[in-house]
Amino acid sequence: MNLRSLAPFAAAALFAGALATYAATPDKPAPAATESKSTTAAPVPPEPPTPPDPNDQTTRHRSGGGARGGYGEDVVIAADEIYDGDVVCVHGHARIEGHVNGDVTVVLGTLELPGSVAGSVVTVLSNAKLDDSTVIEGDLTNVGGHLARNDATVTGQVVNVPFFAPFSDLGSWTSGWGVFAGLFLWWKLFGLFLFFVCALLLSALVPERIRVISEETPVRLFTAFLVGLIGYVVFGMVQIFLAITVIGIPLVGLLYMIFIILKWLAMGGIFHYVGTRLGRGLGREMSLLGAILLGLVPFAVLRFVPFCVGWSIWFLVEILAFGFLILTRVGTRRSLPIAPTPQPPAPSPAIDPGVSPAS
Repeated sequence: MNLRSLAPFAAAALFAGALATYAATPDKPAPAATESKSTTAAPVPPEPPTPPDPNDQTTRHRSGGGARGGYGEDVVIAADEIYDGDVVCVHGHARIEGHVNGDVTVVLGTLELPGSVAGSVVTVLSNAKLDDSTVIEGDLTNVGGHLARNDATVTGQVVNVPFFAPFSDLGSWTSGWGVFAGLFLWWKLFGLFLFFVCALLLSALVPERIRVISEETPVRLFTAFLVGLIGYVVFGMVQIFLAITVIGIPLVGLLYMIFIILKWLAMGGIFHYVGTRLGRGLGREMSLLGAILLGLVPFAVLRFVPFCVGWSIWFLVEILAFGFLILTRVGTRRSLPIAPTPQPPAPSPAIDPGVSPAS
């Protein structure tokens, strides 16, 4: 073959290979132009973070679980805190600025509640202060303390019983005397409750004995006081004698319980007499239990008079009751027998005028 005839084909192949090589080679980017700044202004500082909204629970941190607090401890729930649990504060200070997913109980202490509570709030013998921003989703109960509600929002019921307002500051006392006075107050309340239960049972079991003592109350008042005073001295000596003997130690508690029940029986008779007189003054005839409870009311109120005045009056009633218990032999004997009710004379038979009497 003639080489000259192959020359066009070789030239075409070389041209095609050059085109393929150029197409496979990537384009180089053009160098970026150098930017020159002509301004001299200072850089803008970043904006400060927005403080959390105390009313927005999404910005608060969660804590807790169980119950927080105790005896003599202060409890603080910060404004940016959500506490999952109950708060119990006894003889301490509780301040809740955030939110509590539970109940709040304060006894013999103080409560400041500008925040919110998902449960109920109970304060006993404490000073409680609520704000206009306070939200309580449950009930609000205050017993024996001072409550400053203001315009707080309470979804449930509100029970405020400040009938021991003079003792409401006991929770703010830091001395041991404040705790002792509070416990002594509750002991008197517990005693009144036990007397009510005992009066309910005795009025159902031995109503006649209560009526006998009630009838004897205005008849032998001074004699019952002397006999009761002597009886108290003798009973105290017997208790001391039993306490110092090994055999009598188990009998001390049993004898004292029997003494308390019998004394309450006689006190029920005294209260029945007083309640009957008060009921008649109001124009009502009282039942046996109703008269006992009505007569108990003034003495129960006087019992909480401070400076030992109420205790002295109550102890005087106990001496009288013990005296009537002895004089009536536990309500089984009256001093004077009850005179029989006079019966109206029987009407004489009518005489027929047409019949002459027999000679």
